[in-house]
Amino acid sequence: MSPAATTSSRKRLTQAERRQQTREKVLLCALAVFGERGYADASLAEIAERAGITVTPIYHYFGNKLQLFTAVTEHYEARFAANMAALGEREQFSLLEAWDVFVDMMQDPAFTRVVLMDATHVLGRERWPETSVFREVKKLLSSAERPVGAELRRQFSDAEVELLIRMAMSALAEAALSLAADPALDARRLMTGLLAMLGLENAQGGSR
Repeated sequence: MSPAATTSSRKRLTQAERRQQTREKVLLCALAVFGERGYADASLAEIAERAGITVTPIYHYFGNKLQLFTAVTEHYEARFAANMAALGEREQFSLLEAWDVFVDMMQDPAFTRVVLMDATHVLGRERWPETSVFREVKKLLSSAERPVGAELRRQFSDAEVELLIRMAMSALAEAALSLAADPALDARRLMTGLLAMLGLENAQGGSR
């Protein structure tokens, strides 16, 4: 390769890196703005100002406000899903530990606002079963390779297991909104008492 070609290749790589950095900066600023203001009150102009750019690159990388909000939602969902996946990789975990993972994520008010409040209305409820969060929770609860899933599938049909998971996810979403409204609630104590009442305080998930 000639020196000129090598220089050109390095220049293209540098430009690509700069574009990626700009895209990541836009996403980071969008996470903050949508999390603080919500979808309706957020503006691309404010996101661009925080990123130190004009609005034009946002349209180039994300298309429009709705598509940028979708990217923000999927980013938050992926973080939650990764935490759930890490729990599922453990040989054993308690239901209370699974609850702790959930509550930890709910401590971020931006996640609650974007994923649980705005995304439902802006992007629609019908997308929920296809999200990374739903897939990971379903994997944890319904896989026949795990104790919890094996027991569910022993007692219920596939359709009933699917409905139970949807019910659990809806309950968790409502719990998250309640926790966001009143952070003083001792959610761990509440869940500990509920599991004990149901006789599930020692129930384990994880690999079989």
